[in-house]
Amino acid sequence: MKKLFKVLLWAFLSIAGLAAAATGLSWYLLSASVPDYDEDFSVSGIEGPVEVVRDASAVPHISAESSADIYFALGFVHAQDRLGQMLRARQAGNAISAAPQSLELAPNVATALEAYANGVNAWIEEVAKGGRGRGAPELLLLERTIRQWRSSDSLAIVQAFLASLRPQDSPADLHRPAKAIIPDDRPKSPELFLDRPDARLNAWALPADRTVSKAPIIATDVTGSLSLPSQWYLADIQLPSGAVIGATLPGVPFIIIGKSESVAWSFRSTASLALDDAVARAEIGAEGFLAALSRLQRSSGAENAANAAAGLLPSGLQVVTADGEALASWPKDVSRKPPYAGAPDFRGLRRTILDERQSIFSVDGVIAAQQDSVSAAARFLLPLMAKELWFKEDPLETEPKPASQFRADIVNRLARWNGEMDRQSADPLVFWAWVRALQRRVLEDEFPGMENLWARSDPEFLYNVLTDRDGRAIWCDIRQSEKRETCDEIVRAALDDALGWLVERHGPDPAEWYWGSEHSVVMEWSATDPGGVIADIAGIMEPASGGPYTQKSTLFSLRDAGPFDSRYGTNFQAVMSLADDDHSYFIAPAGQSAHPLSGFYDNLFPMWMLGDYLIMNTNNSIAGSAAAGSSRLSPLS
Repeated sequence: MKKLFKVLLWAFLSIAGLAAAATGLSWYLLSASVPDYDEDFSVSGIEGPVEVVRDASAVPHISAESSADIYFALGFVHAQDRLGQMLRARQAGNAISAAPQSLELAPNVATALEAYANGVNAWIEEVAKGGRGRGAPELLLLERTIRQWRSSDSLAIVQAFLASLRPQDSPADLHRPAKAIIPDDRPKSPELFLDRPDARLNAWALPADRTVSKAPIIATDVTGSLSLPSQWYLADIQLPSGAVIGATLPGVPFIIIGKSESVAWSFRSTASLALDDAVARAEIGAEGFLAALSRLQRSSGAENAANAAAGLLPSGLQVVTADGEALASWPKDVSRKPPYAGAPDFRGLRRTILDERQSIFSVDGVIAAQQDSVSAAARFLLPLMAKELWFKEDPLETEPKPASQFRADIVNRLARWNGEMDRQSADPLVFWAWVRALQRRVLEDEFPGMENLWARSDPEFLYNVLTDRDGRAIWCDIRQSEKRETCDEIVRAALDDALGWLVERHGPDPAEWYWGSEHSVVMEWSATDPGGVIADIAGIMEPASGGPYTQKSTLFSLRDAGPFDSRYGTNFQAVMSLADDDHSYFIAPAGQSAHPLSGFYDNLFPMWMLGDYLIMNTNNSIAGSAAAGSSRLSPLS
């Protein structure tokens, strides 16, 4: 027996030792790819020394004597922090767009792309020397040599980004089918089958006479994927023509949305433009967009910047610019009407209300408007849904009194709700559960096999149905029954469906219901497949306020387990002004690093949830006062 005990003990200790050694080795390999921001490098491809100061949030502030060296360093730090993300973006971009090799690029664009590629490759060469864990945790399993970065890779990424701004049939989690056949006895409802873009750019511009500082303000937000790492990367590049700060796309050498010493700029996704303009601009792609960015960085004023971008932007994109005194845009006249006739633009209506609520805005006031969590969809739709139920007790003959009273209490509670999508409140949860059940009741009989059509709440469609626009109330009728059902009957049945669903999931006491129990921001590490163990460990899931039609938007999932969880939504916000304080405000939902072991992987997430912004400026002494690191790139002799 003692001998057997010793054998088992030694076996256990051996297994434990091997497990500990494997864990230690894995930790060493994973942590080896976390960049040291204080490390200096000697590299080939630059003319003179480059200084890279990482501020307290690891935002790089890059200074050098030449533009080429600046773009080289930007490529270097992009690869340092986001190499895995860049390689995935390159693969995806080349898959959907064969990057042209014979584009006529502006000379300064070609120079920037080449210098940027050299910077990326300089980091890839550092990784190839060993001791850096393949440069990113997900690349540890990559056996082959990482292919060198080329200018065409950046062009492919830009082309893919521009494509994401146009309506398309992907991804399945975000869009509904566009080729469903509407029964002959139902009116056409184009808003139901409208393709939605993967990303959207929004810009809200306030002229000088409407700001406290007497300088124009541009507020911008981007809707897209919520993932780790963030789609965006903040940077400050001290070009010879002047410093430029703002948001970049890893893989691209220019500031996409940002501010120079003379001008601030952003972009707005627009509805369909005039036909002749759309046709003329249909062929403009990555090369034109990059040329516009290069010119914007070097422009001397708002009008000059707008003119510099004229003719270089693809159809469906408008640039908005500001200097210390004026605003400008190109194209100047853009249709903001939705691409179909019918329901209001709920999010746009709320923005208009916020804009008209006060005549003068401070930066804090603009930020408060960006963080507004009141849903205009709820304010428009709820009165139509509850109009025959408010403050009434009308039990069915076969219905017990408690059930009728419970329904009446819930509906009367909603009558006092202002549409605020507070994560601690039960009202948003009841409303959206009701909307979801109503859409199912309205559409399931017409499209029984297309759950992804009627599972996602569509207030625009329901608004048209409940207002009987162009005879759309017929959608409430159940086609399989002889009786013609009314919308009031379907709305009431949907309310009972929603309350049953809520009681089943959260219990019979509405005091214990709250929006955040069903509505969470789900950010998964994009290097892994969704739902995996590693994705759960490296990801974030946090209850959130807001919804699809609030200013900081969160778009619902199609997953039954979490129908109101959000994997898409606002993933970047900025408020920019050329007032005397020289401050600009930027925030993204994740940190600068793509490495889960880095302290700058998700450090910005709490700020993003609270609506706090990073205050950025181009003063390197301020950035260096609490720097996360400072490094120098020196020419290799």
